[in-house]
Amino acid sequence: MTDNFGASAPHPRTRAEHRAMQQAGEIDLAAARHAQRKPQATRKRALWTVGGVLIVALAATGWVGYRALSAKDSLEAAQSLIGTVKDQAASADFAGIAQTAALLATHTSDAVTATHDPVWRVGEFVPILGKNLTAVREMSEVVDAIANDTVTPLAAVAGGLGPESLKPIDGRINIDPIVQLSAAMDPAAAAFHEAATRGMAIDVSGTIGPVSEAGALLSGMLGSADALVGDAASILQIAPDLLGANGPRTYVLVFQNLAESTALGGTAAALTELKVDDGAIEIGRQASSGDFPWRDGSPVVAPDPNVEAIFEPLMYTRLNLSTSRPDFPTAAEIAQAFWQEHIGGDVDAVISIDPVALSHLLGATGPIAMSTGDQLSKENAVQLLLNEIYFRYPLEEISRTDDFFEEAAKSVFNALMSPATDAPKLVSALAQGISEHRILAWSSDPAQQEVLANSPMSGILPANNDAATTTGVFFRDMSASKMDFYLKTAAKLNTDVCTSATPTFTTTVDLASTITQEKADALPAYVASGLWGSEHFRTQVFIYGPPGTTLASTEINSQGRLTTFDLGAEDLGRPVASFMVWLAPGQTSQVTATFVGGAGAYATPELRATPMLHATKLAVEAGGCAP
Repeated sequence: MTDNFGASAPHPRTRAEHRAMQQAGEIDLAAARHAQRKPQATRKRALWTVGGVLIVALAATGWVGYRALSAKDSLEAAQSLIGTVKDQAASADFAGIAQTAALLATHTSDAVTATHDPVWRVGEFVPILGKNLTAVREMSEVVDAIANDTVTPLAAVAGGLGPESLKPIDGRINIDPIVQLSAAMDPAAAAFHEAATRGMAIDVSGTIGPVSEAGALLSGMLGSADALVGDAASILQIAPDLLGANGPRTYVLVFQNLAESTALGGTAAALTELKVDDGAIEIGRQASSGDFPWRDGSPVVAPDPNVEAIFEPLMYTRLNLSTSRPDFPTAAEIAQAFWQEHIGGDVDAVISIDPVALSHLLGATGPIAMSTGDQLSKENAVQLLLNEIYFRYPLEEISRTDDFFEEAAKSVFNALMSPATDAPKLVSALAQGISEHRILAWSSDPAQQEVLANSPMSGILPANNDAATTTGVFFRDMSASKMDFYLKTAAKLNTDVCTSATPTFTTTVDLASTITQEKADALPAYVASGLWGSEHFRTQVFIYGPPGTTLASTEINSQGRLTTFDLGAEDLGRPVASFMVWLAPGQTSQVTATFVGGAGAYATPELRATPMLHATKLAVEAGGCAP
């Protein structure tokens, strides 16, 4: 049987067979449809999974970002408060330190909390992002450790201090709080050093700009602060003993006359004995340099041949020249020997101060009335003590200037020991005098001197280039005059120490007489040169090269009489160039010395100079060195 198209007709089937075949077809169709839906469902589940992961990741990123901003804000607030603590310490605002410390601890704790979140810690394992998160966490931990282990313990002790507690009563300073602070300082300084070491080791390489900058800022701050905290701990360690906590002490206070310059500042013009016992301080005997006869050629202490060659043997035979060498221990030992020989008694320590530093202190005491009718003040102390007083008395009565100096010393001392003195201003004035190298100290006790030798009060040039590569410029009047009141100086160091393996150090020194010939001719004989009157004046210039260098060349450019140069010598482990500069009124002179260093390690270049009456203008040009 065929159909209309000639094709064979299907074989007839029973109804049951047809139904079975229909059911089988439906099953196959369902299976086919199921097979088609399976990959679609898998894709949907995968999309939901990826979507979920993305949502979680975005949420985690947002959370970490929120935490990061929180940590950033807390760290910036903490950094600002650390600066506040430093300012409060400088002004002796101890009550303020306690309040600031509490805020600091809160902010650092917030920063640590923000960076110790579980999501944050997981994020530290994420490439690129993780390194940034780790660095921020470690910075937070370091700052928090400083707040809790250094600032807070010290603040707990310092909070009980204040200007009132430090003010002398009946000539005595209450040293109990200082003893307590001394005991707390050692462990606090140790904790700071540990935290600083950790902080400077934080790896911020490869981190984003803000994290890298924050790390560099923190490392720099910790590096400089670690040395300061260590120095403070050392000084506080010996402070109670220096104040007589363990028995009476006798000190000699040397006043340097800056109108007659020497390497350390000025000649040793007047000396005052200070008696210290359990915080009680009183003035003892007083003397001027004229009370110590010149020795007949025999040195008062064993001389150093190198020192004698540079500064002449007179510095060992005349007290006023004891400050000629830029090394305060030398001057202190000479002053101690002269005092014990001519005045008598033990000398436990020698302290030096000059009229500029004295003027800083007068800012804390206010003007002081003198029996002469003068008002000694911050504004007029330098002018009065170093110049005007010499115009008052004829040469035959010049010893009356010594009487004036003695009264000034007593009057300033009494004002400093008065409860009316502004303690915060006094602390600031002392810090300024020390930073300018105008207040120096030496102890005959080896343990105390070891601490002082590493402090800004040491008056000692660095023996190596570890912390700084220091060049020194020093002056000494050689006219037997008080003409340095009219002398201005400047010094400039040019060096390639940061770019060359064998660096050069070229130091140029300018000297200028600021007085006219007419005014010079009218000067009292005691002010003008004792050798040449007002004709010209002579100043010796010493340029000390850095350790490990040798003197390569010198140059002289002078308006006046030919400046002379002495062959190079060595002192304090350094090469020394010495010049004798002659200046008539109004003239200028310039001298230059170049030193060459061998291959080795050098630190940041530094230029140090005699603390002159008119501070020497210093400049350092060191291409390639970090600012």
